[in-house]
Amino acid sequence: MIGVICLGNPFHADDGFGSAVYRRLSARRCPRHVHLLDASEGGILDVLRQCRRAILVSALARHLGAPGQVLRLREADVPNDPQGPLGAGPASILASMNRLLTPPPQTEVWGAVAERQIPFSLGLSPMVAAAVETASAMLWRELDLTPPE
Repeated sequence: MIGVICLGNPFHADDGFGSAVYRRLSARRCPRHVHLLDASEGGILDVLRQCRRAILVSALARHLGAPGQVLRLREADVPNDPQGPLGAGPASILASMNRLLTPPPQTEVWGAVAERQIPFSLGLSPMVAAAVETASAMLWRELDLTPPE
């Protein structure tokens, strides 16, 4: 199984990128071999235990590129979580997976470089909002999903 785990908080500006991608992808039914999860629902490790491959979808740190740029990062290229091991970003989830799952799934992080990550601020910046469609199309192609019409 392939797990697509969408991370982020839509109440913190561009941090809501993963949630927006989840909404876009969930507009269509996923094939049986793909488990799509909005991380805010919980159950991340339960899903990852069943996966041979995982894609974490998240907003990415500004120093990684231009705002709205969509990147695919290998596990080794994911920067440390600025909140340390108790954070909820991709680096913290990767660390937990590697510690708790034997073997952990092959994992990548797909995301858009954030322009704004402001607590209690609704809405994605224009560049990150445009990246939702780009990342969704990339995932549909990668996972052989049927894109919406």
